[in-house]
Amino acid sequence: MAVVQFPALAPALSDYTFHNGRTIVWEPWTVSAQAICLGPAECERCGSTSTPLFAAGRAQPLPGETFPATKPRRSGHREGMAVKEVQVPAWAVYRLCAFRCPGCGQVDILDIERDYEPVDIEQPTLF
Repeated sequence: MAVVQFPALAPALSDYTFHNGRTIVWEPWTVSAQAICLGPAECERCGSTSTPLFAAGRAQPLPGETFPATKPRRSGHREGMAVKEVQVPAWAVYRLCAFRCPGCGQVDILDIERDYEPVDIEQPTLF
């Protein structure tokens, strides 16, 4: 399925680049059936049922942050391999998804890690 980009219709989410202490890098606005979460059925502001534009936001890791991972090691047994837990440098993860009404421009941001809870973009986040 083709992804259509709309750079002129909707500006980047440059006003919301910080969430829970992490820098957010936004992808361009797109219309795609392969969105990671569904947008609202209709706009709460204008009632439009047009397909909303979609943008995904990646949360950048904090300096020195690590993730747990497993690493294979020799087990001393002939069969199978044993694994040990190690810490690896963190990488950026998709954390937010944004929907923009093509009719009135209303933007709704949802937090994937908090069960798609709406994000209040007017209030700064502390954690």
